[in-house]
Amino acid sequence: MAMFLSKDELKELTGYSRPSSHRRWLVDNGYPFEVGADGYPRVMVACVTQRLGANAEPRSRKVAKPNFAVLLR
Repeated sequence: MAMFLSKDELKELTGYSRPSSHRRWLVDNGYPFEVGADGYPRVMVACVTQRLGANAEPRSRKVAKPNFAVLLR
């Protein structure tokens, strides 16, 4: 598994093609990143999956059941 988002994944996340637009979108949306020598932002996959809730466990719903024992008192 890659450590950083690919250029295609950056485009999919941000909706933009240019590195400067990626950076602006990332700043506006609070994603941490570093800029590589090629000008593209480096965004860790772990940051994105954590932010989008991919690691979150589904919450179970507690179903209330009637307590019929109270009626027998």
